Amino acid sequence: MKEQRGYVRLDVDAHARYLIKGNNDAPDMVSLEDVGCKGIRIISNKKLTEKDVLDLALTIPGVEGDIILEGKVVWQRQVTMDLLDTGIQFTYIDDANREKLFCFIEESTGRTVERREYVRCDFNAEIKYNLLDHPEVKKQCTSVDVCALGLKVMASEHLEKGTLLRVEFSLPGRAEKIIAKCTVVAWVKKNEQSLFETGIEFLEISDAAKQEIEKYVEAKYKDNK
Repeated sequence: MKEQRGYVRLDVDAHARYLIKGNNDAPDMVSLEDVGCKGIRIISNKKLTEKDVLDLALTIPGVEGDIILEGKVVWQRQVTMDLLDTGIQFTYIDDANREKLFCFIEESTGRTVERREYVRCDFNAEIKYNLLDHPEVKKQCTSVDVCALGLKVMASEHLEKGTLLRVEFSLPGRAEKIIAKCTVVAWVKKNEQSLFETGIEFLEISDAAKQEIEKYVEAKYKDNK
């Protein structure tokens, strides 16, 4: 195995099974070529679009059990008459599967994966937001947790994946407001309070704001140990 562009290049018989969300077809089996902390590259014979969100199971020799996650197609290109090279960005992976993936990458590359960005902590605050294509309509929701990559919130409306937002919030004890451009990456059905649990990823956020979030998460993590 060799590292390339921050990914592990897989020179073994690794593969992935995927289902397109909302599609009732049988799972497709594809060759898994590269794997990284934030995405994978596969080779398949099926045309996918950038709107496709996939449920994935990665099978990698030497890794116990499949790595289960969700991802979205971000690019695809033809490599032969029959085969397509496809890049997939992770949109959701739980802590257990993320740790399994990180351990594999560390063992393969000999480098330590920086986990700080991915560590989440409880964060209950009012989040103001608006859709980028409707900046005049201001709304609000309540946050559940935060990490340097994004937020989990409880919203009163169902926000479709890929929706672009502008969010504004403050961290406890900090006067500066954090403003970021985001995209919706995950959501679940309404809960008993008729609220949608929604995952939001930061697309554009200042380095200073990201550092403030990292400090806040690190302090909360230490307090809870």
